Amino acid sequence: MQGTKTVVARRVGPDAQQVSGGRLPAGCPAATALTVWALLSACSGVQAAEVPATLKTVQTYLTQRLTVQAAGTAQLVRGADAYYALARAAGFDYRKLSANTAAVQAALKEARDGWTKASPVYEEIEGIVAGVNSLSAYDVILDAGTSAAEGGDAVALYDLKLPSGHVLSRPGNLFGVNEGTLWNTVTSFSSGVAFDVDGDGKLGFGDRLPDANVLKAAAAELNRQTGLLRKAAATWQPTRADVFGALLGNVPTVGPVFFENWKTSRFVLGNATTRRDFVVISRLSDLSGNVASWEAMYRGLSAEVKAKNPQLDTQIRAGLSGLNSYVLRLATLEKRRHFTPEQADSLQAEAQNRATAITGRITQAAALLGVKVSE
Repeated sequence: MQGTKTVVARRVGPDAQQVSGGRLPAGCPAATALTVWALLSACSGVQAAEVPATLKTVQTYLTQRLTVQAAGTAQLVRGADAYYALARAAGFDYRKLSANTAAVQAALKEARDGWTKASPVYEEIEGIVAGVNSLSAYDVILDAGTSAAEGGDAVALYDLKLPSGHVLSRPGNLFGVNEGTLWNTVTSFSSGVAFDVDGDGKLGFGDRLPDANVLKAAAAELNRQTGLLRKAAATWQPTRADVFGALLGNVPTVGPVFFENWKTSRFVLGNATTRRDFVVISRLSDLSGNVASWEAMYRGLSAEVKAKNPQLDTQIRAGLSGLNSYVLRLATLEKRRHFTPEQADSLQAEAQNRATAITGRITQAAALLGVKVSE
């Protein structure tokens, strides 16, 4: 595309790395990677057309996954509320609270389990949410927006009112705030008191008591915003413009967003990382979830493309499937071995080459169906 700019990808924290890629068409404003997806729908020149019935499957996929996400955020709330009640009973004396070992561990396990259920499910729909103009504001609030301290073009526009009455103004996206609180990677969201959260008999990563006020408020807001997104998704009527815009905004971000986040995370750099987000789940797993959403989106277009050009349809489906298999294989290997930064660079190049080929074919499919996408 012409008139491109380097973009930035962040979840939460000032450690976010500048990345190249995430290209915007000429005439679009400068943006972070998280807004590329939304802006492409608005700025790409996609033409509206009649809506085929097959696109309804995209909405069905979205609403079904959101149901699972909501179950996870509700579980997070239960754990956060239980932890807050224990902290209040201890007069918010976290050293005193730490003596209540079994109850605190149970509450925090419930909260962490809820987060780890909801977060990967959101990754399975993020390509749709972030790529559809009418839904994209939720992606900024839930998973992609920056804090006011970080600034930029995509600050998550909400304030977090704590039960104590204190207000955190624009603290960052909600999955990130909850992650930073539950695993104590954001100092201001932690009590600072050491505690064996996971019960493995030693103090390790994330083993400190979170600030109960922050956790309760952040969990509740994440659950509330998930509910609002579910309502918006239920009324969304997908169009070819939505789906092509989302695909062409998302697929090119494989290297400059997902792999760049991964390369600077503890999964590659270990303790040398300065990241405070993407610390619990590897971005390789997140990417696999996103590719799954791209496959779901393309299934809504596949029949029409196949009717016009069966070979092209096969190439797109095989390309997306192959990309997902490639990323899943890396995610599986990562559990058994460590990738060096040099190896990560090589793997990123291969993944981006695949994404570039897929993007070209999706662009060809859009033209085939009479959906114009600006170069």
